[in-house]
Amino acid sequence: MIKAIIFDCFGVVLTDALQEIRSELEQHDPRGAAEVSDIVAANNRGLMEPYESSERIAGILGVSVQEFKARVAEGEVRNNRLLAYILELRKRYKTAMLSNIAGSSLQRRFPENELALYFDEVIASADIGYAKPEPQAYEIAAERLGVQPSECIFTDDREGFCAAATAVHMQALVYTSFAQFHAELESLLANTKD
Repeated sequence: MIKAIIFDCFGVVLTDALQEIRSELEQHDPRGAAEVSDIVAANNRGLMEPYESSERIAGILGVSVQEFKARVAEGEVRNNRLLAYILELRKRYKTAMLSNIAGSSLQRRFPENELALYFDEVIASADIGYAKPEPQAYEIAAERLGVQPSECIFTDDREGFCAAATAVHMQALVYTSFAQFHAELESLLANTKD
């Protein structure tokens, strides 16, 4: 029986501006794109402070830190249809956000206590020391929700992160659009009732 639904942040709840920046950089500076990926990975594991990662990425892009932050902020758009749906789901299921990010970075993106409206738990990788696709990240999310991994559905826009969730016995859906996700989740929920 499904008891909890876990959502990624970037590419699901918010559009992923940083991924777009990396993709653009890959076209003309593959080494720079790889360095940005390494910086993001270090930040996600809590090995680098957000201000330091912003400074280093801005340097690679050849822009000021303020210009970099403005571009990221402008590119991050809320998925309001999904957020409204999460409110409905929360009436029947526990919900969580599991994101590869520092908790302080999430707090800058959402007004104080807003995430508590949508999620029973918010798990930031840098705060727990594990990042997706490490199995511990998924296991900690389930544990904080008070459920078994097999009682969870995880959704992310990255197939590899969904595959890692299934490796710890969660069910997983790759998010490509609200319509696709809504249809697949409702079907999965209907087919997993006891």
